[in-house]
Formats: sequence, structure tokens, C-alpha cells
Amino acid sequence: MHAVRIPAAICRGFVVAGVLVLAAAGPGSAYTGPSKSTSGDSDGSGLLAAGVHVTYPSGRSSKGATVPMGSSNVTWSPPPCWIGPVGDPKTFKEKILKQVADTNVPGQANYALEAMNELQKHYEESYTWDGGGDGYKDFNLDKQGKGQFWGPISNPDMGNDPRTMDCNGTLPFWVDNGKLPPPGTPNVITVDMLSQLAYANTRVPGITVVTSPAQTQTVNLPTWVRLTQNYSPVRVRAYVDLGGGAQLWAETRAVPQPVEIDPGETDATRYPASGRCPVAADGTVGKAYSGNPKATPPCGMTYRRSTVGAAPYPLRVTVDWKVSWTGSGGAGGALPDGRVTNDPVPQVTVREIQAVNR
Repeated sequence: MHAVRIPAAICRGFVVAGVLVLAAAGPGSAYTGPSKSTSGDSDGSGLLAAGVHVTYPSGRSSKGATVPMGSSNVTWSPPPCWIGPVGDPKTFKEKILKQVADTNVPGQANYALEAMNELQKHYEESYTWDGGGDGYKDFNLDKQGKGQFWGPISNPDMGNDPRTMDCNGTLPFWVDNGKLPPPGTPNVITVDMLSQLAYANTRVPGITVVTSPAQTQTVNLPTWVRLTQNYSPVRVRAYVDLGGGAQLWAETRAVPQPVEIDPGETDATRYPASGRCPVAADGTVGKAYSGNPKATPPCGMTYRRSTVGAAPYPLRVTVDWKVSWTGSGGAGGALPDGRVTNDPVPQVTVREIQAVNR
């Protein structure tokens, strides 16, 4: 069975009437399914959308606060939609019949009712149309456990972005277990797309800055900086169950890079001189004040000008993450660097006296 395009009458019914081919939270014919949820899963796994699962093999702990990993490439975005598994025969039948019932409401346009009726007959009574391909008998229930229906899926994390509708022209079709749709089928999910979905669902430690001294800093005396989070590599896996024990999968690995410290004042001396504090083997960044007034902080700065009569200095901290991926069939490559900045940005006050009581 080959993928076929949705006939104009059915498309018109979907778009104008706001009817969905499958249960979804918005206009169009894509199947979003439930948003990802990690509730109750010890490994943090969840369902991103129909047929696409996201798991967290390492680097993510339920005990620590995490934040979404942004991209250093401002033009990068994950796939807005794709063609993937939307349900086995039993599940698919339930979805279609519910959608047909939900359409049959007072005041519904006749063309929408007719379109949904044709859609039901296509999967239930082998009904077809010119160029529509073969129909199905009773939703292929006799093939339960032997395959799945594949169809358009919208990325639920992209909200009302109109690009999530780009895959809606393909009518759901049957694929046997362990197989992929026929070559040439548009928008079929790939390992590359799965790597991007894993990237988009990567969560990393946030940034909490602690300084010594804890409050006002002093001109010409070092300020020690440390971050309270633990920065270790984070792996995220996104996969599609093809049935029969087969998977299409991709796994990303985000590795923290030296942390950039911007004192907010151009004349400040930074430690290290590059302004990039290393991430130690144990995942820590910086250290608390050693108690030795002559010691140089492994991460920090010395302010050369006070803020008397001026605004405080914004202390900005940026953590970049180098991201690579591997996937089914030996696929792999690089993705844009991830990036997280501290928010809110601490405002640093610097005084002029030459002594400080730590």
C-alpha cells in the first residue's frame, strides 16, 4: 500500500470546518497525540507525539532543576511535522470513528460531513476515489499485531506555527511491522529528524551564580565565582517503534564547554584570562573562596572600577554545549551548539575601599 494524497473534498472539510483526520489539538489533519510527559517514568521517558518516544539515558536527574537547552544558531528549529506511526488497527479505528462522531454536530457543513463519511468508508469499506489508492476493509483489524497506520503528525512543541500543517496532505496508510513507508513518500520521519527532536527535548542544568564575597565587591580585589549545578554530559534518545522489535532511533550527546564569564565591565581582569572557566571532571565550575587573600580564583574576576555613581555591572554567564548524534544504520553527525545563559542576571555593586572582610 502506497501513501496517497488526501482528495480535495476531504482536505476542504478538514481546513474549513476545523475537522481533524485524527484526534488533535488544533486545526488541520495532523495527529499530535499527547505532549511528552515524564510522570511516573524512572528514566524520564515520555511520548513526544504519536509514535515518537523520548528517553533520557544519562545526565538528567529528577532531583535537579533543568532548563531547555537553547541553540546557538538562532535560525535552527526542529521538524514542524512528519509522517510516522499513528496507531495499530484497533487504535486507528477508534480515532477515526471518534473524529467522525465529533464532526456530526448541529450546524456542521454538509461537505464536512460528506468528507468524514468518505474517510470512514475508505478505511472500513474499501471505498476509494480517482488517484486515492486502494481502500481498506474494517481498518485492517485482521492484521492487528502485524503493522501500523502511518500518517501526518504535528510537533506539539511548536504550538500554532503554520509549518506544523505542512505534512497534512498525506492520507494515513498501512505499513507492515519492521518496515518503512515506500521510497518517495514525502515527509517520512528519518534518523536525522529524530536527532533534531532529541536535541529540541534536551534539558540541561540551569545557571546559579555564587560569588565570594557574597554581596558588594571591592575594586582591585578578586571576586571568586562558582556555579552550584553539576555539568555532566547529557544524552537524549528519540525513537519510533516500527513493530516487530525494530526501531528507528537517534541519540544526541551534549557535552558542556568551558563556561564564559562576562563581568559586565570591560576593564575587569578575568580568571582565567580567556574568561572561560573550565568544567572539572566532576562537573563542577569554579570554587568557593579559599581563604588565602593571595590566591587566584580558578573562575572569577577583579573589578578595576567601582559602581559609585553608576549602574551596577550585569554579571552574565553562558554555558555552551557541544552536541553530536548517532542513529540507526550507523548514521550520525553534529548539531548546532546548545546554549544556556543565566536568567536573571545578577547586578554587581563594586565599592572603592581597599579592604574587605570575607
